[in-house]
Amino acid sequence: MKTAFYAGLARAAALTAVLLLTACSQRAADINHTLRVATVGYKDAVITKEYVTALPYAAIQFKWGDGPRVLSALAFAENDELKWVTQDKTMIVTQHGRLVRTLGFSHDLTYTANINQDPLPQLLQLWQQGKHELLRWGTEHDWQPGYYSGYQAISRFEYRGQEQVSILGEPVTLIKFSEQVVYPKLNIEQENTFWLAADTGVVIKSQQFIGPGLPAVEITLLKPYQP
Repeated sequence: MKTAFYAGLARAAALTAVLLLTACSQRAADINHTLRVATVGYKDAVITKEYVTALPYAAIQFKWGDGPRVLSALAFAENDELKWVTQDKTMIVTQHGRLVRTLGFSHDLTYTANINQDPLPQLLQLWQQGKHELLRWGTEHDWQPGYYSGYQAISRFEYRGQEQVSILGEPVTLIKFSEQVVYPKLNIEQENTFWLAADTGVVIKSQQFIGPGLPAVEITLLKPYQP
């Protein structure tokens, strides 16, 4: 029990250090409050639209594998990267809705290459313009522990039509795309799913895999970041 406590304390301290060393999108005085919002008392809680609207920060709902859905607050924004802290003192980093790094999981995604060529930010527009040949992407991933480095991933997006999704208890009609991801070296294929806003193409909800053989991450945008 004592070992688990100190391990959790060390992980929380490491996360706080990482946050403090990165560029800030909020005042430094807000950091401790952000961590409290994201990490204390919201596990399995009912998150209402009124509560999210009143939050001073951007927010997502986060779920990993069979774990509970928890509220995650935006801690920092740096260039196009958004860093979200979760209830159990882990962190995920997204870029235009793409999960690009994690910290504090049993296995972490530590690097995503070629992110500037990811079609996801323009996915809906590219599909509407009939530029289906551009709905492909190649990247490389690194994972920890185990020092798994430079694993190539090749993906292609496919349009799956409209689908009604519940966001904070309200039905929202979104555009669904699947992403078929192949790891040639591992001979493994996985499927990510993205639900986009019909007017802007912004990713509202997604199910993405951290890596081969690992549980999927479900992310739902509750309150978008406003620069």
